[in-house]
Amino acid sequence: MQHTMARVAGVDAIARGIYLLRLHAPDLLAQGISPGQFVHIRLPGAGQQRLLRRPISVMAARPQEGVLDLAIQTVGPGTLALCGARPGDTLAVLGPLGRGFDAGQAQRIFFVGGGVGVAPIRFAMDAFAPGRRCAAFFGFRGAAFAYGIQQAPCPVQVTTDDGGLGARGQVSDLLRAAIEEEPPDLILACGPTPMLRTVQRLAVPEKIPCQLSLEEYMACGLGACLVCACKTRAMDGQGAYRRVCVDGPVFPAEEVCFDG
Repeated sequence: MQHTMARVAGVDAIARGIYLLRLHAPDLLAQGISPGQFVHIRLPGAGQQRLLRRPISVMAARPQEGVLDLAIQTVGPGTLALCGARPGDTLAVLGPLGRGFDAGQAQRIFFVGGGVGVAPIRFAMDAFAPGRRCAAFFGFRGAAFAYGIQQAPCPVQVTTDDGGLGARGQVSDLLRAAIEEEPPDLILACGPTPMLRTVQRLAVPEKIPCQLSLEEYMACGLGACLVCACKTRAMDGQGAYRRVCVDGPVFPAEEVCFDG
């Protein structure tokens, strides 16, 4: 983990309400960053209302260029301010943080992403898909919200709520059909809680290894504030609260307790 001042290389809208922020941060990249990890960012000189850093998912890392691609969903004044940064601006960045995905020796991987959760999944695809038998399944509210599909390293199937792009329905419908046809060695997923709950219910009973990246509000990113604590299930079956920012955000699916 490192604190650095990163230079903004560019900001582009890639979908409705989602921006790609490109940062030149060679010092941070020199440490290595894994798919599923994140960074915490704040604007220098931010006022009291923006005191806390914003956790941002990494969509791509290009060490040879010293550039990180971050996907930001505009949900409040802090994220709006980040998306309003201009090339040449500097941002305070802390990272890489958290525990990311681990593909191990899996040769057939299913990647599942929903909404802004597509960003870390796309990073995982670029890292793990080459040389393996993989498929991806993305779910969006509509065509205007879709991103991360072009130039993907493996086939991508898409669902939208209104059927404006891909199939109409839930991304879990496509995943279920693919599992029935040929189960994968591993499922990696990130997205809204209802989607992750369904992925868990598809994978765990079939004993398919599955890793879920949880989307939680993370105030400090260091495990000190406990705001992001979530209930998990230990190996002995007992419940325990763990911190998403340091123990996760990626957890084995069988350990996550979505229903309390």
